[in-house]
Amino acid sequence: MDVNELSSVPLFDGVSQDVVERWAGCFQETELLNGAGLTREGDFAYKFFVVLDGEIEVQREFTHVATLGPGDFFGEMGVLSGGRRNARLVAQTRCKLAWMMGWEFNEMLEQQPEVAQRVQAVVEERMSGVDD
Repeated sequence: MDVNELSSVPLFDGVSQDVVERWAGCFQETELLNGAGLTREGDFAYKFFVVLDGEIEVQREFTHVATLGPGDFFGEMGVLSGGRRNARLVAQTRCKLAWMMGWEFNEMLEQQPEVAQRVQAVVEERMSGVDD
């Protein structure tokens, strides 16, 4: 994965280029067409995703919850809990995503406390809206 593209993601703001380069090697890229489903609510969660381009709709029980765009990430809650996805995700435009396996994501959080703090802040924000 392109290191410069990954360093432009807010999750990695202020992280040294060497560190971003190390984690860039763990990310894979994928593209989705408009309307393509990415995850289903209840699926086992084993990947962490970053939106590089395009828009992803987040749905719970087929109801719109949020729209994610470039720089946003998802999949962290399921990977961290070792559980299942709490939302369905559908591409609203042609999308380019970066993803890594859950064990790599957990390792990254252990080794990069600044990234772990940013992820935790988003988890807390999202958890406050799960039961709404």
